[in-house]
This record gives sequence, C-alpha cells and structure tokens, in this order.
Amino acid sequence: MRRAAGILPVRSRLFLLLIALGFGVHASTPIFAQESGAKGAPAQEVSRIEPLAAQSLLLEAVELGGRVVAVGERGHVLLNDDPASTPWRQVSVPTRAMLTSVVASGDSDLWAVGHDAVILHSRDAGETWDLQHADPDLETPLLDVWFESGGHGLAVGAYGLVYETFDGGETWEQRSIDEEEPHFYALFETVGGDLILAGEFGAILRSEDRGKTWTRLESPYNGSFFGGIGLSDGTILLFGLRGNLFSSQDRGESWQTIESGVTASLLAAAQRRNGEIVIVGLSGTLLRSNEGIQSFALSGGLKREAIASVLPHSSGGLILLGERGVSLLTNAGAGAESSATSGSPGGTLN
Repeated sequence: MRRAAGILPVRSRLFLLLIALGFGVHASTPIFAQESGAKGAPAQEVSRIEPLAAQSLLLEAVELGGRVVAVGERGHVLLNDDPASTPWRQVSVPTRAMLTSVVASGDSDLWAVGHDAVILHSRDAGETWDLQHADPDLETPLLDVWFESGGHGLAVGAYGLVYETFDGGETWEQRSIDEEEPHFYALFETVGGDLILAGEFGAILRSEDRGKTWTRLESPYNGSFFGGIGLSDGTILLFGLRGNLFSSQDRGESWQTIESGVTASLLAAAQRRNGEIVIVGLSGTLLRSNEGIQSFALSGGLKREAIASVLPHSSGGLILLGERGVSLLTNAGAGAESSATSGSPGGTLN
C-alpha cells in the first residue's frame, strides 16, 4: 500500500477535519494523524466522557427509530432522542480513535468506523458498543461503511483498504478490489441496488452484485470525490474538490457537470422527504437544489466553519455536523435559519 510521506502536527480544528476525512491541504496526498500529531490512540482504550463533546469535531450522524447517533474525534459517540429540545448525551466506546462514519441496519444495529481501522458495533441503538476490529499498526483509517439486512457489510478507507463481513461483523475479511489502491472516501447504494464506491484521482467503481465484483467506471475528472448520493429517481451525484459536482442518469455510464457556484470542497449530501437535495462542505457551504438537480443555490449554513455532513431530521430540520460539533437548523426551509447547538434550542447561525 502507498503511504503518506509523514505526519504533520494539527494546528487548527479545520486542519483536523481535513485529516479526519482523509485528505490534507494538498488533497492528493492524505495525511493521517490524531490531535497530538502522533500515532493514533490504542484501539483498546476507552473513550472519555467530556462535557463539551457535542461541541467537538463530529463527522457523521444517522437516525435510527427517532434517535440520532453522531460520531467524531477521540471516539466520541453522542445520542439524542429529541435534538430540538434536549441536550446531547455522550456514551463510552472501546476506542479513542477518530470515528469517521456510522450506519444503521434494522431496528437497533449500528456500525461505526474510523482511524486505526477501527470497527465498532452496537446492538441497542447506540447505548453500548463492542470493538469488532482494529489494527493500529496498519496506520490506515476507514472512512465509510455500508450494511444491508442479513449481516452483510463493507468498510472502506485509505490506500484501497476494504473489509467485508457476512456475519454482522463477527469476522471481517480484508479484500483488494482495485489494483491502483486509491483512497476510498464514499460508499453508497443507489435506488436500483448498485453499490457505488468513489475516491481520489477520480476513482469511481460500481458493483451490480452487492460487492462481489466491481467495475471501474470512466470518470468526468481526475480530482478526488469526497462524497456521493443515490437519489430517489435513480440519479447519482458525486462531488469533491473545489466545488466539483457531477450527475449520472445511467448508473454511472456517463456524467454531466453541474455548476455548484462555489469553489469550496463539497463533502456530503442528503435528500429530504420533499425531494430537495442538500450538499455541504468546507467554508460553511450549504447548497440546496432549486429545480431537480439542474441548479443549486447557496443557503444559510455555518459561516466559515467546515460542515462535514448533513442529516435531515424527522422534525423537518437539518442536523449539521462539523468542526464545532452539531447544530440543528430548525427552520430548514427558510433563508434565515435558527439553530439548536449542542442540544440547546435557540440561537442564530453566524
């Protein structure tokens, strides 16, 4: 596997976010580190309960049965059953490694992945967690995870790292699916059942058989894709460096450029129940679709603060996660939006 040239000390929360997501200032050369700039904390350590965890760097959240589960730096896992009116509650997990992604499956199962090739599993909607896999000596983070019913799942990350399980994570097998070993940043399923895997150097791979085999698709550009989403009408969106945004209506066989109107890197997206698409990224970028996917408009986000991911909440609001923790946009359909930051209602995004 290719390795980064070295590890640099972290001097800002934004730089930590860039590292956490697997890319540095020069995105073609990922740099992986923890806050101290040293090697990742041993995976067997237990995360510390911290009073300001909801204001720390958080990278992704998922909703399961009305509960929102968020993950981030230092093994932080936070739960909230009513983000509009109650504080976030941190639970302890058996790692202090950076957690980069979380996914739900079924009524109560959750998996989270992160640095040190850590894979965590919860059977009770996030209350307690078990460590299923970790390899600190590998010095490689996992950056996304996907699961389907029946216990089949995939975890992907830097340097082409891929793990697969067929028994709910009781055993994980490492796989090699692309000889170029790009950093894989995004793994998601389309409405038609294809799996799409995207990453650095314009890498796009598609599986038509639930991950058994993969086909590399022609890419519309050579930069990194940091995220993607399969829309309800079958359209695929991929996005990444400097506001680059592309769509495909034919399962990735061809791609069309969409003008995002921004130069900030785009990191994550979600589709709301009304069909609206929301894309977030660096510099507080929050884009909303105007007419289908033909155009996007810059909306009120978190000024100058990196937004790592967005989650539509059942209340109708938008949950944003990033370098200052978690915020709930409670008036998500209007231009001026209020937020509930760290679980406390009220306040204005500035």
